[in-house]
Amino acid sequence: MHFSNKIRLTILIITAALLLGSCKGAPTATRCSPRQIAEAVILSQDNISDLQPLLPGDGYFTEYFSDIYGIKSSPVVDGAIYYADGMLADEIAFFLLADGAAAASIKNTLDQYRERRLDAFTGYAPAQAAILERGIVIARGNWAALLICENPQAAEAAFLACFGDNPPEIADTITETPAPDSEYSESEFTEAGESEFTETGETVITESDETDPVKAHEPDTEAAAKEPKVPDNIPDVFDAAALMEAWESGDKSSLSPKNIRVLDACEEILDRLIDDDMSDYQKELAIHDWIIDRADYDREANNNAPDAKPDPDNDNPYGLIIRKKAICTGYTAAFQLFMDMLDIECISVKGVSQNTGVEHAWNMVRINGEWYCVDVTWNDYFGEDRDDSKSHRYFNVTGRYMRETKHQWDESATPTADAGKLYIE
Repeated sequence: MHFSNKIRLTILIITAALLLGSCKGAPTATRCSPRQIAEAVILSQDNISDLQPLLPGDGYFTEYFSDIYGIKSSPVVDGAIYYADGMLADEIAFFLLADGAAAASIKNTLDQYRERRLDAFTGYAPAQAAILERGIVIARGNWAALLICENPQAAEAAFLACFGDNPPEIADTITETPAPDSEYSESEFTEAGESEFTETGETVITESDETDPVKAHEPDTEAAAKEPKVPDNIPDVFDAAALMEAWESGDKSSLSPKNIRVLDACEEILDRLIDDDMSDYQKELAIHDWIIDRADYDREANNNAPDAKPDPDNDNPYGLIIRKKAICTGYTAAFQLFMDMLDIECISVKGVSQNTGVEHAWNMVRINGEWYCVDVTWNDYFGEDRDDSKSHRYFNVTGRYMRETKHQWDESATPTADAGKLYIE
């Protein structure tokens, strides 16, 4: 856009902002296409992620509309969706509907989507969650708009400016990016390669360190040639009960390759981190901090792109200990496994994040006779939020603190944790 057009757009945005207090009298028709409105909104932002465009002609548009937003059927005349992939929250979308009632209905559904997305980012990505919390959904006549961005007020003003008598002059030339094939098979995750992520959320395959899991970054190329020898009839899946039985008996002969890798890794980790003269608290803290240093949340798990590839083991200790990525259930299961090996009383809690009831998991651990709550996932902050000073916010805290920080669970089925926070710096 020419500089003069951007100045004109700014003036129109300011004018539109004055109408926000009296929206009933504002125009409800526009000569702008959804793509033009999207460009106006993007230009209104000082800081916004790179967005992937989806238009009605794209194959993924309908799937995104129905599966991601949850809008199963609606008389959509035209629309545009612009989303950030990876672990980024920015997203704008505009839909022209057949009538105002349909627009109001879609507004409610988009509000629910924003709340679900907020739950998915809450805890370990607070900066991205804040963008979602500020996000707004509006309906204007036959139009519905989703505005998740740094400055939603400026975005709304830019949207309204497109409905005035003199809408901004914006070329309808936003580049259309074909949606990649969304087919995915688990075989794409090979044992010889591990997915690492760039700052943009892009996945690149690097040399694996699966056989040297104690080292967080350096692969052991000699160990990589050593494959566990197991009977052919044992499925290569992770099984916590079988692993613990082998840990206690010392007999690994019936373990799957994944269980052998995890058990070998745990033995090495415990040998390196744990001393006999350490207290249960010191052992717990050492394991907690190792997990935080070792793993990252699986960013692909919250990626709306059609080619997103969440790790198939992100919900168990193999994903965290070997692959270095997990979702909440993977963090919780790995912490539980180590506590079981150390004979520290611990349970896993399956609850929800309180906004919309999205499932979330964490642990409770008993130290010196008192129960405490530990949310390892939410202690492992993402991106710009990553800070050592924050990594113990949910370490050995009370049940009351968990309730105050958007955790919900069946408290009648768990011990009471009311002894106060236990963390010694």
